[in-house]
Amino acid sequence: MDVIANPDILDHLWRHLAIGFVLSILVTIAIFVDLWDGVYTARKTGQKIHSHKLRVTGEKIGEYFRFIFIMFLIDLVGVPFSWWPLPFLTMVISVGLIGVEVKSMFEHATERKSKALQAKDVIAMVLKASTQADAKEAVKAVADYLHLETAEN
Repeated sequence: MDVIANPDILDHLWRHLAIGFVLSILVTIAIFVDLWDGVYTARKTGQKIHSHKLRVTGEKIGEYFRFIFIMFLIDLVGVPFSWWPLPFLTMVISVGLIGVEVKSMFEHATERKSKALQAKDVIAMVLKASTQADAKEAVKAVADYLHLETAEN
């Protein structure tokens, strides 16, 4: 009976609850750090910052917590058993969700370093060139941009 029933069921339950709570806090922190990084990227790239992003973040928190809660409920089935000492499924889904947020932050970093932003500025300069001096400056900017591209490759 020792293998099946856990004599310290309350300790086991508190351990599951504490780990589940800490993991939920960590996922929430990862979501908000991703939001912060996204706003920073938008500012650096000259994009407008909309309240829509905050609403999407709220929806993301709700969706992520549904996944965490479902896994936690499945983990709670293992509380009476000594062979299920930790909320393994909650841990796996939480690590996965934090990984998604970290990947998003790497994508933001790539966007900030993108050469396409420089190309956009050069194209805008070419289109705005109305005088011969502006045109010469635009041609120089295009040449500099093309030289930069070939030097990096």
